[in-house]
Amino acid sequence: MKRYLVFIGLVLVVSNLFAQQQYNPKQMVFVPTNKPNTIIYNDTIYKGSRQFKTLFLRTGDKDLSNLYLQHQSNKIAGGIIGTLGSIAMIIGVSQATSSSNNKTGGWIAAASGLAATITGGYLVLIGQQKIATATELFNRRYTKTTAAIGLTGNGVGLVLKF
Repeated sequence: MKRYLVFIGLVLVVSNLFAQQQYNPKQMVFVPTNKPNTIIYNDTIYKGSRQFKTLFLRTGDKDLSNLYLQHQSNKIAGGIIGTLGSIAMIIGVSQATSSSNNKTGGWIAAASGLAATITGGYLVLIGQQKIATATELFNRRYTKTTAAIGLTGNGVGLVLKF
């Protein structure tokens, strides 16, 4: 019975996975990667915080700026906490498995290091969620089709912006 439940669970998880992400050239698309994250907008690939900063802060939109800054703070804090947790876990396991008298302290350090590593990973994921939210907000606010009529010295012109 357990095998069938595990199989059904795996089928449900795999059925919701996609091999490729949809790309709409008229909108900003966030591609979550390990390092650095990528945004595709107007046939240009933006990678990393320096390029994201110019992309979001040039709009002057406070909501986009806040989401970008939250992404940055979560990414940095997650990286630091995850690294320190990994170090604590390695040291704790080495102490717990050695012939020293401090095995309890080693297991406590290993467990707290594991908890810190998981917390760091969670913060990085929350940071990615913030930048994904920023791209969705950008698309809702700034990627609309507009039409305008312009007058020049030579005549009248119609401009469509997609």
